[in-house]
Amino acid sequence: MIDASKAWLQNTLPVQFQPFVSRWRDNTSALARQFIPWLLNGEHLGHWDTQHQQTFEKVFNAAGLVCVSTGQGIECKHTEGPQALSAKLATAGNMLKAMGLVPGWRNEEQLLLTRQGQVLATAERALFKTLGFRSRAVHVHVENHKGCVWTGVRAATKHENPGMLDNLAAGGIASAESIDNTLWRELEEEAGLNSDDFAWIEPLNCHELVLSRPLLYGGWHYETVILFHGQLKPGRRPKNRDGEVGAFQLMTPNACVEAINAWQFTPDAALCCALALATTRQIRKE
Repeated sequence: MIDASKAWLQNTLPVQFQPFVSRWRDNTSALARQFIPWLLNGEHLGHWDTQHQQTFEKVFNAAGLVCVSTGQGIECKHTEGPQALSAKLATAGNMLKAMGLVPGWRNEEQLLLTRQGQVLATAERALFKTLGFRSRAVHVHVENHKGCVWTGVRAATKHENPGMLDNLAAGGIASAESIDNTLWRELEEEAGLNSDDFAWIEPLNCHELVLSRPLLYGGWHYETVILFHGQLKPGRRPKNRDGEVGAFQLMTPNACVEAINAWQFTPDAALCCALALATTRQIRKE
């Protein structure tokens, strides 16, 4: 896994993407100073917004996860196993939801993992950004046979980044789901596509990136993004099925560069698109 820091982007992406790179936020950005690490059994697993720190502490204590402030951050101890930790996080999550601190509640569970991939618990998907837990997601960059890029326009009803450009398919990996199952589920739900529609699809170079950054609208985005790219067969077109995509656009590589630099893509999708265009040599380093 690679940490997608601003320094890494600077060294990896072609110079054409410099305006995008210059605006990239990571865990060293100024806004990050507003957050404090949350640790479980000594391992840093979350990022608490200090403006809600006292509330979070009260909620976690009430849920049975006793919090102690240390020089490292806010520390909790838990030795009862994943099922008990999941139950305590569910209690805390429902309390925070009632306080209006967990926007975009989805009634979907994702895995809370250590950096080494050990499963610690499951928790409501929306809780991950409120508490800065690390989630996992798949993003898929798709081109047609002429090298133009299929992009989705996020529906106006989306909680996050409504109306912005996105990869053709992207989504979080649910607690009981494999990476491949997520890949094909998202392609079917968001674009109406299956394996027969593709000339090829494969992992993108720099397959797994860890994004860790404060969000402008509140909370922290800490996620392993697993990247794929593929090419549709001639005559195959996307068609949304789940209502989360407002429209599809076919864009030239140069139009994608302009849109990425103008921040018209979501940050995750912009990074995936930029890396794919650089990997397929449609955008060359200078």
